[in-house]
Amino acid sequence: MKSARSPASRLLVGPQVDNDVLFPRLDESQIAKLESVGRRRPISGGEILFATGDADYDLVLVLAGELEIIDDLGTEDEEVLTRFGPRQFAGELSLITKEPPLLSGRVSEAGEAVFVDRDALGSIVARDSRLGDLIVNALIARRTLILEFEGGARLIGSGADPTTRELREFLARNRVPHRFVDLDADDGPSSDRLDPLLPDEELPLLVAGETVLRAPSILEAATALNLRYPNKTADVPWDTLIVGGGPGGLGAAVYAATEGLSTMLIDAVALGGQASTSARIENYLGFPAGISGGELADRAIVQARRFGLRTAVPERATGLRAEDGHYVLALDSGDELAGRTVVLATGASYRQLPIEGIGRLEGAGVFHAATHVESQMCGRNSVAVIGGGNSAGQAAVFLAGSSERVSLILRGPDIRAGMSSYLVDQVESTDNIDV
Repeated sequence: MKSARSPASRLLVGPQVDNDVLFPRLDESQIAKLESVGRRRPISGGEILFATGDADYDLVLVLAGELEIIDDLGTEDEEVLTRFGPRQFAGELSLITKEPPLLSGRVSEAGEAVFVDRDALGSIVARDSRLGDLIVNALIARRTLILEFEGGARLIGSGADPTTRELREFLARNRVPHRFVDLDADDGPSSDRLDPLLPDEELPLLVAGETVLRAPSILEAATALNLRYPNKTADVPWDTLIVGGGPGGLGAAVYAATEGLSTMLIDAVALGGQASTSARIENYLGFPAGISGGELADRAIVQARRFGLRTAVPERATGLRAEDGHYVLALDSGDELAGRTVVLATGASYRQLPIEGIGRLEGAGVFHAATHVESQMCGRNSVAVIGGGNSAGQAAVFLAGSSERVSLILRGPDIRAGMSSYLVDQVESTDNIDV
């Protein structure tokens, strides 16, 4: 087994994986519940149970034997990330969100397993709160870990290329685990290693399992990653259409879906809205220890999808009209959706600094969020955070953990004018933040 690529990846390898949240072991009653809705069968050594990019896959509960989780299956970069033994289950958040698996599962020791398909898993999660919470918490935690590890899809291109930067931001905002391979970096891969995927004019490349997209548009990437709902039509109205995937839209989606209404939510960029780009939110009801914006979005999405919510990203609403007793929403992709009720939760747009030429630097030194991706791109360099509200305070505190110095720049005379007291205290107590 290869050595881990980063400190985060070491969490997936070795004895420290025996974690109650990430890798729980089920008791006999929990195993019986999963077996009652699943299929029990022998598993053979070397058998591939699911592979990156498969259209569908099951939760796999190991009864006997061992299952290994692999990144880059079948390539020279193949790496075993972790292993599941008896009474442990394999799978991550894509089981709930109905996306293809991000990693592959291979039997490393013959034995027996129970296979639970997505619909059956959804029924267990909905009706058994204890087992459902245990499974969902593990799936969400694993997604966060894979994001930090940078497993899953591969984006190959130039860090200075605007199209590559746009795709990278799209993947990051949608919390799609991926590794960015910067061809401009000193340790980037050689062109020989990338053949026959080149020539250069077809960059960037997005590689997800067996799928290779050459210079894809955002819509093409979203379709390949199963983020867009297929066969949208205005012929059969939805009960509820929601425009905007931030906390407001997701909240409306949860309430509509739990009432049994057929609900479709669309967003032009990513589910979670601007809140999902916050490194840490500490003043949100119900999370006394705080929570990252991305994890909060994941939990809201899972909660709504448990009750049948469908989502379409990226889709921008361009028009709304009344027709035959319902509403028709026109999308920039050319599709149309019909609904009996339309909820507009469009949120806010990022404000732009009035500086000539700043648009050319967006994604290449100028950012509108401070997540793990932006932190990596900034490295140890000094950074400036412009703004005096909570988002600016959260960004400054987060970036101070990796940057040499953080300058927090605001127009007003006092940081307390627009920032919550708890954040002011954190900013003032952080040595490498200058206001």
